Amino acid sequence: MFLSKKILFLLIFALAAFFRLYGTNWDGGQHFHPDERFLTMVTQTIEWPKTVSQYFDAVTSPLNPQNKGYSFFVYGLFPLLFVKFIAEQFNLADYANLTLVGRQLSGIVDLGTTILVFFIAKQLVTKTNKPRTYNLEPVTPFIAMFFYALSVLPIQLSHFYATDPYLTFFITLTFYFSTRLLSKDYYSSTFNLKPLTYHLLFTILMGISFGLALASKISGVLFLPIPLLFLLVSAIQPFSHKTIHKNIFKIFSFFSFSLFLFVSFSYLFLRIGSPYTFADNNWFSFTLNPKVVDNWKQLKAFDDPNGWFPPGVQWITTKPYIFPLKNMVLWGLGLPLGILSISSVVFFLTHFLFNIRKKKFSLILDSKFLILNSSLLWILLLFFYQGGQFVKALRYFYPLYPFLAILTGYFVYTALTWLLNKKIISQKLFLFFSFSLFLLLLIYPLSFMSIYTRPHTRVAASEWIYQYVPGGIYKSDEHWDDGLPVSLGNNIHETYTGVEFPLYGMDTPQKWQEMSAKLQQVSYIFLTSNRLYGSIMTVPERYPVTSIYYTMLFDGSLGFEKVAEFTSRPNLPVPFIHVCLIPPFANYGKVAQISQECNEEGISFVDDYADETFTVYDHPKVTIFKKVTSVDYLSLFLN
Repeated sequence: MFLSKKILFLLIFALAAFFRLYGTNWDGGQHFHPDERFLTMVTQTIEWPKTVSQYFDAVTSPLNPQNKGYSFFVYGLFPLLFVKFIAEQFNLADYANLTLVGRQLSGIVDLGTTILVFFIAKQLVTKTNKPRTYNLEPVTPFIAMFFYALSVLPIQLSHFYATDPYLTFFITLTFYFSTRLLSKDYYSSTFNLKPLTYHLLFTILMGISFGLALASKISGVLFLPIPLLFLLVSAIQPFSHKTIHKNIFKIFSFFSFSLFLFVSFSYLFLRIGSPYTFADNNWFSFTLNPKVVDNWKQLKAFDDPNGWFPPGVQWITTKPYIFPLKNMVLWGLGLPLGILSISSVVFFLTHFLFNIRKKKFSLILDSKFLILNSSLLWILLLFFYQGGQFVKALRYFYPLYPFLAILTGYFVYTALTWLLNKKIISQKLFLFFSFSLFLLLLIYPLSFMSIYTRPHTRVAASEWIYQYVPGGIYKSDEHWDDGLPVSLGNNIHETYTGVEFPLYGMDTPQKWQEMSAKLQQVSYIFLTSNRLYGSIMTVPERYPVTSIYYTMLFDGSLGFEKVAEFTSRPNLPVPFIHVCLIPPFANYGKVAQISQECNEEGISFVDDYADETFTVYDHPKVTIFKKVTSVDYLSLFLN
């Protein structure tokens, strides 16, 4: 039985590794991810200081991005230091290779999260003498690990050099160490440690991990209530509920000491991992670096629905909670796993409220249910905080996914065990259902991986341009988006003259006088993603003329004809089947539906209308228009 479990673990791990490490050079070295470009440039530019003292000195350290010309830096520094160090060990610290090393390390770090999901869920398995015909609890950690391995958003973000995988890993690691505080059975059997020593060890490890989470991304501070909850429960746990009031001083003293230890090591490793968060190298000065604080304020100022910051336009009309929930279920998880995850959250929330109502506090504080309830608490805490913010990018919800996998794994175990023991389904039907669910859940992640088997859409579009569009012509480049073509081998993009369309600017007569002249000048319009027309057309009241422009461009009345479209949608290449699955109520970029193409054989998931950040980096839709007739643009847009 042990061997079979070991093999099952390795199979799930191998599947997760394939999903996260295959196709890391998905853009052929073109650096299409703007955040990656920035992080790569910073990682290459910063230099190791000569002394330990200088390492911690924000003013003089050459490792501080703000001392190397990057005055606006809002990322955690630890992931960059880690990538730089590893890359240098293999002589891969140049601009081209740093990105690839960063992506591969993101995948490896997320594999670490996958393993943590298994070991956290393993603590939910309890020995029981209660007679049951079927007990599926021992497979719960494998189910949870499998669910996380298949989660598409972690798969996608594992292909990017970014700080998010590190934040999620260290938050999950902090949670794992927190859960170990309650595992009294491990005191002697595993570590051969006395209870107090064991508690102090894991409190320190919690602090180290949480400090590195903050050093990876400061938003990790939102997770703070969870380890504090475990510290409090571990202080209360030695006493029965009848004697707690008699031991308040002991509980308070033990909790206070544990809290001091946790905070001290969190601070220590935040200092080590991201030293320039603080103003100087005085370890007893907790003053934050004013430049960093100004950067945070500036970043927060962009989160304004009344502002005109171009990347923020996409969020103006999005509905709090509904928008992120829809995108998590449809794209971040996929519909089958998304439905299971939502069901698990509802189930455990109902279960928790029921126990509160029945005053079953001992059950609520039971180590197994504390793991489940605290997972639920974190999911609700982050979702309701971030889902109510102006910016609702899918990646901001990434730290929920390990915890959703844990809850969903236990929920599926509970449901299946109940159905079997109540004889609602037979063993044969159970096996059929389990196998069918296994195949159903695999469809979407396997389909998503197909985008890494093809050339990037901008590369494919560039090859087409070099073949069919004559050199020397004027072509459009949209403001705030990458231009085409990119240089490929002997073909260089300088052959074509780019004319920038300032379409994110306010719809003023001056803007459209300029645009009219540029439209007369260009022979081709290249839309290298849906970034502009997708976001701008969600707020036609702000962009009335620009909305008309895009409508006329796509319906052909602007004098331009669509001559090529390049997509790389998630696709399962099933022979003799041609199915294009389009989500209902699509709003983002829906102007392009009039000419949408979906020609690939098999099952295609049309994610053109998903959250912009889900498609715009690794598989954006590229559309090329050719001028076929002249139009009086000045009178068209100014009358």
